[in-house]
Amino acid sequence: MITFCHSNAADLEPVRGGAQKSACVATDSVSEWIAEIKKVWARGSGSTLDLARVVSAAKNRLQRHYGQWSRLWKSEQKMPVSKSTADRLATVGDQMGWADSATSLNLPRGWNILYCLARLDRQTLELLIQQEFIHPKLTLREAKDLVARLKGIKPNTRRANVRERLRRFAGFVRDTARDWESDERELAMRTLTRLIEDIGVAETAVFSRDLNSSTFSTQLGLSTDRQNNL
Repeated sequence: MITFCHSNAADLEPVRGGAQKSACVATDSVSEWIAEIKKVWARGSGSTLDLARVVSAAKNRLQRHYGQWSRLWKSEQKMPVSKSTADRLATVGDQMGWADSATSLNLPRGWNILYCLARLDRQTLELLIQQEFIHPKLTLREAKDLVARLKGIKPNTRRANVRERLRRFAGFVRDTARDWESDERELAMRTLTRLIEDIGVAETAVFSRDLNSSTFSTQLGLSTDRQNNL
């Protein structure tokens, strides 16, 4: 059994049983991280931010060694979330792990909503919570609209086209893959792997851009528009 030293998400490390309460003992044990993630996940949606902190700590620790983070999904112990969901939870833990228990009570519970809000910096989030733009009943659509307005992002009509093109491509692969030559399958796998890596790089770049941008002055303007029911 392991417990945690609670500081910030990046410093969160499992403490092996028998260790002193104030000491943090680092571990690279995949099984211990899986057990801790499962334990927090079992608490339900009310512990989403705690789960994000633990997943963030696991990723930050295990990524120090090549391939260790991915091993969580190759272990005999089944992870309760997919790797893509875990990556997003880790982002939430990295960007919002600072929230104390009082602040957490004012946040929505859905991890996908928190992931959307994690694009905002701490100062912006704290003010939005204070002004009740962010609250426990905030929906994903409302969160996306709020973030888009703060970032000055216009509605992207290409998003539906992306989904449609992906749907068509997936259908093409399913319908024809059995007829491909061996070298064609290998080429497709290499190309798709590179595309997945490109998507990951693009997502990281978006978060970096958003976190480095100044949103505070725009955010202050929201206080004068409360009647518009953002």
